[in-house]
Amino acid sequence: MTQHELQQLVDTTLQGLDAFAVEVSLSAANDIKVHADLNEGHITLAQIKTISRAIESALGEASENYAIEVSSPGMFTPFKVDAQYRKNLGREVVVKLLDGQKDKGKLAAFDGTSITLERTERVPKTVGKGKMDQTTQTQIPLAELSSITLDFKF
Repeated sequence: MTQHELQQLVDTTLQGLDAFAVEVSLSAANDIKVHADLNEGHITLAQIKTISRAIESALGEASENYAIEVSSPGMFTPFKVDAQYRKNLGREVVVKLLDGQKDKGKLAAFDGTSITLERTERVPKTVGKGKMDQTTQTQIPLAELSSITLDFKF
């Protein structure tokens, strides 16, 4: 099986599950690694089994010569594909820029070339005492991103 054949097989299988591939790789040592996620919700063990069995079936008896690993990408894995950005619109993210700076906020928009982070901060009122909420948005080109991950609060 070639990398291209593996990619086509995985893509076809994922279409039936309303899912997308984050990573599909085939090493020289016959290690197959697939990270997949659903467009909505979280991938289940049964769906992971479906993907794994489709690969095993396509390999036939040769499947014994391969190590097959199918899983979700993981909570703290940086986004790799556009579908992850679209899936996580409205969720809190941590952004690392190429210059080393970090930023946090809600992923408000994604257009394929940039993201928009939205933050709400407490700032002093312009008149009177106390504070008020102020929402700001920052647009960041994807070319300036080192990584973007979900921000989980435990």
